[in-house]
Amino acid sequence: MTFYIDYAHKLPGHPLCGRDHGHTAKVLIEIEGDVKGGPNYKDNMLIDFAEMKRICKIVLDEIDHRNLNELFTMPTSEVIANWIYHQLIERIPVVEVVFFEGNGKWCKITS
Repeated sequence: MTFYIDYAHKLPGHPLCGRDHGHTAKVLIEIEGDVKGGPNYKDNMLIDFAEMKRICKIVLDEIDHRNLNELFTMPTSEVIANWIYHQLIERIPVVEVVFFEGNGKWCKITS
């Protein structure tokens, strides 16, 4: 499932990113598991997409339109993606979070 968030941050000590700036990030969240099957539609899916979207939105709303230096000591893409992954792993069967910091720059956190 794909989401977008906007955020501001700076990376103290970095020659370019040490200044306040912002990004629109694309966040891909992948789930995985076994479908048990059965007569109920819920038995034939890992999670209803509407429920997955609701849960992911709760987590992503915590960092959307925020200055991430208020939440993280060093808000790199890797730190942000790792935080998202660990917030979701308790709630849905997430196996991968891919975090795109703008175009052409991304990191991936996997189980």
